[in-house]
Amino acid sequence: MERYNFTNRLFLFKIEAMIRRFSLLFCVLFMVACDDGDIMTVDLDFGQDLERCTNFEDSYLVFDTRNDPNEALILIFPRSETNDGLFNSPTPIDEPEVLTIDMNNVRFIYRTYNRSVNATDICAIVSPGDLSIVEDYEADSGTVDVTVTIVDDDNDLIPSEHEYGPGGIANPQDSDLDGIPDYLDQDDDNDNIKTINELDDDNLDGDNNPFTTPLDTDNDGIANYLDTDDDGDGILTRLEDEDGDMNPINDTSDNNGVSIAHYLNNFETIDYGDPGLTDDNQYTRTVTTHFLVKDIDVEILRATEVDLGTLITTITDYQPEN
Repeated sequence: MERYNFTNRLFLFKIEAMIRRFSLLFCVLFMVACDDGDIMTVDLDFGQDLERCTNFEDSYLVFDTRNDPNEALILIFPRSETNDGLFNSPTPIDEPEVLTIDMNNVRFIYRTYNRSVNATDICAIVSPGDLSIVEDYEADSGTVDVTVTIVDDDNDLIPSEHEYGPGGIANPQDSDLDGIPDYLDQDDDNDNIKTINELDDDNLDGDNNPFTTPLDTDNDGIANYLDTDDDGDGILTRLEDEDGDMNPINDTSDNNGVSIAHYLNNFETIDYGDPGLTDDNQYTRTVTTHFLVKDIDVEILRATEVDLGTLITTITDYQPEN
């Protein structure tokens, strides 16, 4: 009986020893698996509404910030004629401009701070005294696809793709032959009335898009913004400018008790002479620049793609070259 008990206790001891060894091995493997170079998950779900620093002499700095935690994603790349275009000219369809991250000319950085940060902090030449960087991680490789789009180049409410004409962007339409293609021209027919003022102000089709039903006062099949004689009275719109101020809109006459501009009143047929052409082709241009960071390997982050976000640039008093 004692022999049996001794043998049984020996057997149990061996089993317990094996369990302890397997437990130790599991713990070691677990620690090794968890310690793979301090790679950890970083939540990059930022707002993606980017801002830009323009006060640095040699480089652009595009960034996104977030509070709680206090973080920033920062992209730095050099100023150049090509890179300047990323904020004012569209890239070809499906052909983004590619920046190559090299920790020198092009840099992509993830930072955390001791407090919340904003554009004033990020763009400061000298950092504020109460601001310090807690963590600073930089990608040593990767690329950035930059796609620039401008839906309405001249901001006349007609999408540019509808103003390119049969020749497309490579050979754009110039309806008034003034050397400025329609998609960059504020007055497509050179009648001294801006295109934006010759569309569907009354929203006749109810879609809130003034381009879909442009005005055609004389019903000749030519929309007013492309018609040099909007009321079809034989007098060019530009010549129905009574006060000669290059603005036919403010020259009116009575039509059955209703005040109406001469150029829209086919009963008013006086030729007031040619006041000349206004050279005002200035407008506000809205440029959308999207940044997609690819194949980065930061110390605490590895990612195939990081959608950094979109930067909206508004250019006021923009005037294209003829």
